[in-house]
Amino acid sequence: MITHTLTSRRRLLKSAAAGAAVAVTGFPAILKAAPSQMMIATGGGKLEEAYAKVHFAPYTAKTGIKIVTGPNTSAKLKAMVEAKNYEWDLCQVAAEFAAQAALQGLLEPLDYGVIDKSKMLAGTAHPHFIMSDVAAYHIAWNTKNVKSGAPQNWAEFWKASGRRGLWKRPFQTMEVALMADGVDKDKLYPLDVERAFKSLDKIKSSTLFWNTGAQSAQILIDGEVEVSATWNGRVHDPKLGGAPVDYHFNQALFVSDAWAIPKGAPNKKEAMEFIAMAMSAKNQADFSAIIPYGPTNTAAMPMIDAKIAPALPSSEQNFKKGSFLDVNYWAANGDKVGERFNKWVL
Repeated sequence: MITHTLTSRRRLLKSAAAGAAVAVTGFPAILKAAPSQMMIATGGGKLEEAYAKVHFAPYTAKTGIKIVTGPNTSAKLKAMVEAKNYEWDLCQVAAEFAAQAALQGLLEPLDYGVIDKSKMLAGTAHPHFIMSDVAAYHIAWNTKNVKSGAPQNWAEFWKASGRRGLWKRPFQTMEVALMADGVDKDKLYPLDVERAFKSLDKIKSSTLFWNTGAQSAQILIDGEVEVSATWNGRVHDPKLGGAPVDYHFNQALFVSDAWAIPKGAPNKKEAMEFIAMAMSAKNQADFSAIIPYGPTNTAAMPMIDAKIAPALPSSEQNFKKGSFLDVNYWAANGDKVGERFNKWVL
């Protein structure tokens, strides 16, 4: 009798719930099936190769959802969201671009009930994107051309003899110009744009402005410049392979990639779960073991081999030497400063 009563009550509750769903929607409630695949937009290259091993394969093994990839072109994100015609489920983009996209309303809010941000480096977990690694824009030099007295800071870099290289973009380049002029690495923002241009004026005639990361490393290895700004991931492997290049993290400007979800993307639940896994301490440690970008999850660092840590920007010995690029500053000011920089450099 008791069993019959409980069963009847359960049936009654189920019927009431189904009736409520029909009353609200006009149709019975139907659970959304998990997708068979997800499209992730990335920058390609070695970064995607690392993602494939560390994130994509484990996620597919756990969920059965296949990961396919495509290029993360900025124009496509805007077009997709405005047309509500989605090709991407989530994307890996530069954090400064993610900040701008968030400002334009192109990204979903992240669910930090699913994604654990409790161990994240300060300033890396944003409402609409999460910074996934730490790379460094820093000083490097050709060891054949500079046998001793390599510049230890940006002021010395500005005074170095011979030719130097800088990125042909305002973000990161403006910051190091200010540090060269004596601005403290932790007091860069808001940028004193006038002061930065005056600092750049001093070295413009003896500077090669490069366009790509690959070019920044090549001009150093070939000895086309004596010193150059570049990213640690561009010179790490060449140095290990015996190329005439060296670098340090003094006054480095830390930059990041970020995970983000297009606004309105239909598979955001699965995308959130992917990000949660990718930001876990284990996945971040595994990633830094195969590519020299540091974790943003501080719980990952103790898992990383002590032999690898000295090459990572966010390791204890290196992180205190630099400071983060302020992505929110560039999201708000990038177009205006960029237009002026482009006119100046030409």
